[in-house]
Amino acid sequence: MTIDSEANELPDSNEQFAARRLAELPFITAHRLRLLLSHGRPSEVAHGLRDGFITPTATLKTLLAFRPTNANGRTLAELWRENLRASSTSPTPPVDVDVRVRGLPGYPDCLVDDPAAPAVLFSRGNVAALSARRVAIVGTRNATEHGRGAARRFGSELCEAGVSVISGLARGIDAAAHRGVFESAGDGCAVGVVASGLDVVYPPEHVQLWEAVSERGFLCTESPPGTAPEPFRFPMRNRIIAGLSEIVLVVESRLEGGSLITVREALSRGVTVMAVPGTTTTRASQGTNMLLRDGALVAIDTDDVLMALGLDHRRSTGRFDPRIPPTDFDARVLGLFAADPLTLDDISSLAQQSFGASFGSTAVSLGRLQAAGWLMCTGGWFERVMT
Repeated sequence: MTIDSEANELPDSNEQFAARRLAELPFITAHRLRLLLSHGRPSEVAHGLRDGFITPTATLKTLLAFRPTNANGRTLAELWRENLRASSTSPTPPVDVDVRVRGLPGYPDCLVDDPAAPAVLFSRGNVAALSARRVAIVGTRNATEHGRGAARRFGSELCEAGVSVISGLARGIDAAAHRGVFESAGDGCAVGVVASGLDVVYPPEHVQLWEAVSERGFLCTESPPGTAPEPFRFPMRNRIIAGLSEIVLVVESRLEGGSLITVREALSRGVTVMAVPGTTTTRASQGTNMLLRDGALVAIDTDDVLMALGLDHRRSTGRFDPRIPPTDFDARVLGLFAADPLTLDDISSLAQQSFGASFGSTAVSLGRLQAAGWLMCTGGWFERVMT
């Protein structure tokens, strides 16, 4: 990715520091922070609140007079003044993050006009990743092997076409999509939008994935450093994913979950929604099939997504599968697998019905296919490993 120095221009250090202090105020919310920063630059607002000379609108005046529960009867104005005076004498320790403020240099152009744009973004990496074409890949955390393989394939091939791939870096589909990006040698980038502070990795096993995204793309959050991954922050995170995207691609989704929240946020912004069809007998595909029934565009392969973006869908991806292709009997057994996992009895019955195979020969074939990387077995259930 070519570095765009103008895109990476940031507010001066005083504005970044003030924006972070405002984002860390007690009882602050995304809406309250947007309201505060509509009254001036971060340094002006912070000084005005601290010294009591800010001139509020009627809406802000009502907000400042609000007395939160468990605040010992104090108003937000009193709490915030006290907090800002304390933090001005005990500065927040520096953290290796960029602070991007709406209305100031360095804020993503694609979010500026969003109706629920975060007032402040904390980020690592190159914001120029958002200057490319952008597709979010979202889905269930409890993905099947088939779903993870599909997400990885879409992520890799979109990257090879120069598209930036966006996800929430959750387990399952999100992580698989970005692992596909990192398997590709293409010009596309990874964009991660997370719910916690950038120094609080969640899930914890994704430390290397977060680092890879910040090195080969753009990692961002509206939560200041030190913020824990509280449950209410994930639906809020999903609106940012939708706001950054030109297309939201759903790969395996249950009837309820975060991916459908992202879909609703996308539809409210006029963002195209696409879905990968799945078998009707798998819970993991119930949500995606419902979306297709209700009018989402079908994504069978990456060409469908590229066509929706208006890009040249004939571009070769140059994918390589290092596994040795199965032959003869093993190829027949492998051909029995679709999206759903199967037990040994299921496969043996299908093999006997389809080409008269014995139970023993089918079991031995499954062992060969598993050793060669074509199948995986979890708890007695065999699934085809997709690339």
